[in-house]
Amino acid sequence: MAERKVVRAVNGLNQQIDSVIGAMELAEPYLDPDSIDLAASVIRKSESRRKLSSEHVVVGLFGATGSGKSTLFNALVGQELASTGVIRPTTTNTVAAIWDTAGANELLDWLEVTDRHVIEESAEPRRRSSKKDFDSGLLLLDLPDMDSTRVEHHQIASRLVGQVDFLVWVLDPQKYADASIHHGFLNSLQSQQGNILIVLNQIDRVAESDRKNIVSSLRDTLASSGLERLPIVCASATTGEGLDEVQQQIAAAAKNKAISTRRLRSDVDQVVHHLNGQISVEKVRQPSQMHQSELERTIANAHGAQYIADAVETSYKLRAARRTGWPVTTWLIRLRNDPLQRMNLGRKRDEPELSITSRPELSVAESSAIDHAIDKYVQQSTEELPDSWHEPIREQVGANVEHLDGAVDAAIASTQLGVEKSSWWWPVVKFIQWVSLLAALTGALWLAAYPVAGYFQFDLPSAPRVEGIALPTLVLAIGLLLGIVLGIACSFVNRIVAKVKRRKALRNIERSVSGLVRTAIVEPVDEYLTTYNSYATLITSAAKKAD
Repeated sequence: MAERKVVRAVNGLNQQIDSVIGAMELAEPYLDPDSIDLAASVIRKSESRRKLSSEHVVVGLFGATGSGKSTLFNALVGQELASTGVIRPTTTNTVAAIWDTAGANELLDWLEVTDRHVIEESAEPRRRSSKKDFDSGLLLLDLPDMDSTRVEHHQIASRLVGQVDFLVWVLDPQKYADASIHHGFLNSLQSQQGNILIVLNQIDRVAESDRKNIVSSLRDTLASSGLERLPIVCASATTGEGLDEVQQQIAAAAKNKAISTRRLRSDVDQVVHHLNGQISVEKVRQPSQMHQSELERTIANAHGAQYIADAVETSYKLRAARRTGWPVTTWLIRLRNDPLQRMNLGRKRDEPELSITSRPELSVAESSAIDHAIDKYVQQSTEELPDSWHEPIREQVGANVEHLDGAVDAAIASTQLGVEKSSWWWPVVKFIQWVSLLAALTGALWLAAYPVAGYFQFDLPSAPRVEGIALPTLVLAIGLLLGIVLGIACSFVNRIVAKVKRRKALRNIERSVSGLVRTAIVEPVDEYLTTYNSYATLITSAAKKAD
């Protein structure tokens, strides 16, 4: 049963660590440095501890100067290993008592403890029964005084607070409310309540009538720091009072091989809760298709999509009129400027992607419309994100947009507008127009030949008649009417086709611009939101495991 508990604890810790590591890999560029440092420190410590002996439980005795911590350590060990006396501080380096050396040295190396003592069975106090014997996997540490004036002592104690598996806080009954101990150390260990024991040492110096009040006051002090569930044992290393209970508590911790995992789990839980507290929502919504289309259409219109589409319609009608109009009047159409040619558009190109347009630069109003549309899109997309996630995507989109104008111009220049090639029926109409014009000229010359011949006294044969109408007159009339009617009919058809061309050109331009907008704005935003959603999912999942 105990082994299954250890396996479950290890598996749960592994899942949490994997979630936090995955979350950090995704979101490291977007988190504040303090959160990153906290997560990295805890994960690094957890990874290191997991590689070391799982059969040992590290119990550390922490306390302030004069709390009798070293005396208690010696009493628990049964040997005078730690220095005691009136000179302060008495403990200048960490002392380790070892009951089983197998795998202990690597663990002590990680703890940076060099003063090591192996405890033999014969050296244990005789007053302890076998039921109270310490587990062979126990590593008991006596640490330097927490309030030592020497900086290195304070640093050692602070470091080991985050490394040992079970913490025994030894308090002086006359200085148990020392603010430096509570605010400097205990207040930061709320998540470790299951791994902490409070020993009110030197209780023999306190009158029996005062002990209850001191314990009650200490409980209130601890509760105000969120540590209301800590067990408190009154003991005296000098008289032996309460020593058995302290031994039992430590022995129980030493036998619980999952305690180191539980300690690491508490640290990881703290990180997870910290990160989970920064999550605004578990999953942000992706921008709607309507918002994306609005952005793309606004940018396309600001770059003249509607104006170019109108020019396509006009250009097609001009080109069609030149090719299908009555040849007598088409020279007038050539005097009109083609709006597409003014913009260097609508021409056949071998390499259209290398072309640029001759469109005027964007006006202030057009640039403002683009900036406003982009800002609105990014704001709507990121409004659910935590504050620390807003700026990175704005900077990324801003960097992409700097090159957007030139890319849009090149994209428009390479867009097929539908007027680059002639319509298949233009040559047919042109041929008929010239045939009709030739017929009209033939009829006119034939009719003109009669008065000229009469002037020069030539007799010409009478012109054939069709239904009483002279053939030259009929040919002239048919040629003229055919050319005019065909020109009018083609003009009507050309207007209809020009509107179709306009719609297709507008669609093609918007499609070209949309591709660039998606690459520069939409896709980075979508990818960014997906990253946040993956990060939030991992952290939320880890937080649920922590609960």
